[in-house]
Amino acid sequence: MKCMIDTNIILDVFLDQEPFSTASKKVLSLCETKKIQGFISAASATDIFYIVRKRLGNPEKAYEALGHVLNIVKVLTVTNDDVNTAFLKKAKDFEDCLLATCAKSNKCTVIVTRNKEDFQNFGIDLCSPEELLAIINPEKKHPAQADHP
Repeated sequence: MKCMIDTNIILDVFLDQEPFSTASKKVLSLCETKKIQGFISAASATDIFYIVRKRLGNPEKAYEALGHVLNIVKVLTVTNDDVNTAFLKKAKDFEDCLLATCAKSNKCTVIVTRNKEDFQNFGIDLCSPEELLAIINPEKKHPAQADHP
């Protein structure tokens, strides 16, 4: 399964954003163990570096985080056509539109994101980290699927 990993999933892990980081770490683990093919856009790579550096106030930590990401996922090129297609859609969130356009042009199966509503109108399948984990490991119960009394 070719999965475009949204920037927020990566940031959950490196900024330890609870309660999201647990499921997001498991998604990155699936990428690392090659159970899924994980991808980010070139634009996401710069966003990850910038946000981690800004939040942690340390460029070395940002390089360390991005280096780890680059060992786990592959970076997809954002083409001129991708940018123009996203631009012409005049979406409320250009960045998300560009990520979806890049995912589609590279034949990704799904975008893994916590913000599914931001990608609703871009014509690509979406799933949360918990939904992806349930698809990959259907026999395991994940925190968001736990039975409630």
